[in-house]
Amino acid sequence: MWRSLCLLSLPFYSFTLLANCSDEFDLEHLAAQKPQISAIHFEQNNVFDLTEPGVFWLHRFANASHRISLEGTIRDDLLFNDHAPLNLADLAETERLLRSRRYIRDARVSVSRYCPSDNTVEVMVRTWDNWSLLPKIDFSSEGGETEYSLGIAEDNLLGYGNQIHLDYSKDSERSGYLVSFGSPNIFGTHWNTFLSYANNSDGENYRFNVQRPFYRLDSQWSLNFDLLKNKELVTDYQLDERVNEYNRTRQQFESAVGFKLVERGRSIQRFIVGMTLEDVAFNDTEGTVLALPDERNLSALWLEYQILEDDFYKLYNINQFNRVEDINAGWQLQLRLGYLQSWLGADNSGLQLTAHAEKAWQLQEHTWLFGQLNYRRLNWQDQTQQLLHFSWQLNHQLNEYNSVVASISAERGSNLFADERLYLGGDTGLRAFPLYYQSGDKRVIATAEYRRYTDWNLWRIFDVGFAAFTDIGRSWGDSEQFKDLMAQPDIDDKVLFGVGVGVRLLSSHSSRGTMVHLDLTRPFSDNPDINNWQWRATAKRRF
Repeated sequence: MWRSLCLLSLPFYSFTLLANCSDEFDLEHLAAQKPQISAIHFEQNNVFDLTEPGVFWLHRFANASHRISLEGTIRDDLLFNDHAPLNLADLAETERLLRSRRYIRDARVSVSRYCPSDNTVEVMVRTWDNWSLLPKIDFSSEGGETEYSLGIAEDNLLGYGNQIHLDYSKDSERSGYLVSFGSPNIFGTHWNTFLSYANNSDGENYRFNVQRPFYRLDSQWSLNFDLLKNKELVTDYQLDERVNEYNRTRQQFESAVGFKLVERGRSIQRFIVGMTLEDVAFNDTEGTVLALPDERNLSALWLEYQILEDDFYKLYNINQFNRVEDINAGWQLQLRLGYLQSWLGADNSGLQLTAHAEKAWQLQEHTWLFGQLNYRRLNWQDQTQQLLHFSWQLNHQLNEYNSVVASISAERGSNLFADERLYLGGDTGLRAFPLYYQSGDKRVIATAEYRRYTDWNLWRIFDVGFAAFTDIGRSWGDSEQFKDLMAQPDIDDKVLFGVGVGVRLLSSHSSRGTMVHLDLTRPFSDNPDINNWQWRATAKRRF
């Protein structure tokens, strides 16, 4: 009888436990209870929500032809396990890791249910896929130079997160074919690999990389192997004129191992030791009119020290629009010291120093300041080569649909290698001017931009934004050798100024994340060949 009563009471007891669980709770109070994770649930969403208005055949075709990311693929990126203590920081970091994958448009990782009776929680992992099988069509035209790329790219092969690309491209320097394969997380081990081979008009290129990165902030170790060969045509320009060209072949192998030293609060310190074998050679072409740069071998052993602060924010409308951007406002510091070794193949012994610092500050609720500093120094062959770079960017959001952005960047170099000149124009700054318009070993660029974000979209494929901008800047120094080769050597040898307005089309459901820029620009120039309004079309990943 007692056994029968116990069996009859089981459903009531189970119902009581279930009723004791709730999807309404205070996160701060929950974290203080230190509950265990009892279950992890997954919800994978396709590219388009077919219940929304405006759906037509293209959206249905995209969903039907797309393989949704597998649960195992999502699970491999989780930084927590079931039956482990709940850590809200692990959930937030998993969100950022998932959003960093090309095939994931957005991710939400949160506690969905709390059961105080046994102090357990259930976690829900929601993901929204990007359309990953895409014809690759990139096109840009500016300053009389046309660049394009045609091919096919799959960034989530069979739902496993692997990438394969096949394309043909042509730019101002070369044309050729490329095939590549990448796996961001091999069998859930946090190892990743990338392989590529290109047959270009100026030579064959290849790369093989396998690494286990510091995939999370408190990763204990990292390992990296990288092998590449890159042969390309280098062209010297001045005022958009080709004045010299030659071939450059770079062969490089790098291996490194890193360790976490210490973690104090939200600050992490790391130490990396590595070896780089680097050989750069040059040969002339029909367009070579000046002496070739000196060949160099900069093979070295090096040590690197890092400090990273964990201070992430979910922001909008910083470098893109209408999507979450994970911005780390904490200090990010790196210092690397290398010693060139003749037994590794270096031409001479010498010292290399590179330093990097990055930080963001929230000045007001809707105002952010971003700063970056880079320094490179090479003491080699009785000379000192240096390059100092700094940049500031101020973002102020006026309201939900409007913001203003101001930025300034500057570089100052000395004794730079002849094939590493600082260009200005087009994508390197001063959008109203042609590519490679000015060059030298010093460069300054300042920009002011008004941005208008909208909730408009074209066929639910392209989000629409607008911009109006002013650019001012100059690149100068170390260019006297080219003046005798130019038809008009003294034109625009000064600070340059340009304005423009444009449309921004963001492919919001594409794994490429490409933003098409359609700009009408006006340079203020002494050059009669460019001193008028002109259209400029480019594809970028930033606003």
